[in-house]
Amino acid sequence: MCTLSVITGANSYLLAMNRDEKIARGAGEQAAIHELNGIRTIYPSEAAGGTWIAVNEYGVALGLLNWNDVVRARPHGGTRSRGQIIPALGSASGMAELQAGLSVLALEGMMPFRLVGVVPAEKAIRIWRWDSVQLTFQDHGWRAGHWFSSSLSDREAESMRAIACRDAQHELNAGSAPWLRRLHASHTGGPGPFSLCVHREDVKTLSYSEVVVTQEIVQMGHFRGSPCSMGQIDPIAVERVDFASLPLRDICDQVR
Repeated sequence: MCTLSVITGANSYLLAMNRDEKIARGAGEQAAIHELNGIRTIYPSEAAGGTWIAVNEYGVALGLLNWNDVVRARPHGGTRSRGQIIPALGSASGMAELQAGLSVLALEGMMPFRLVGVVPAEKAIRIWRWDSVQLTFQDHGWRAGHWFSSSLSDREAESMRAIACRDAQHELNAGSAPWLRRLHASHTGGPGPFSLCVHREDVKTLSYSEVVVTQEIVQMGHFRGSPCSMGQIDPIAVERVDFASLPLRDICDQVR
């Protein structure tokens, strides 16, 4: 249950993600820099150590959304956490490495999900879908996009939230970081289950994450709480590494 937005630029991008969850689960841990296979990766954590969003020093970002309207049968019995998917892939430098990593991950027993990957060096965005049986993917191209999920109905969430996103395109600073933050805090039609900032009796938007990637820096700001109550957030930043400029020996070490 989430909303994820990506706004692309010539050599940069913005990404924002609302995490909508049962209030009883809590907002999770604050974002921090983690080292995954020697690569600095910024992400917030769940209690068990998994995450729903991350960005690494190459500027590669991943966002995980539940897939609730899938038509295939969901796995029976116990299920494995989807929160470990992103940490397993978080050190990837490009799309080929993401694809290879996903191809060897044991996904059996995981509930359906959609995984959005953003690779600025290749100007590529890809969406993977796991329906509990089969993993497929679709390339989105280097253009803005919004993805939505809701335990009540992905389709209804997309229908209603897409209207808010489309209407917001007419605002003067559309596409900027302040605009994206304001969009993810919005309550078009009133606060409720299908507003971008979700408010239900037992479910709400528990946190907001904002990624800014330029040619020089990679940063993530993270707010634990409803975006509509958000004040200033202090981002964590690392210098962006250009994968193409790494010595051949370093590249070989990272893809082994």
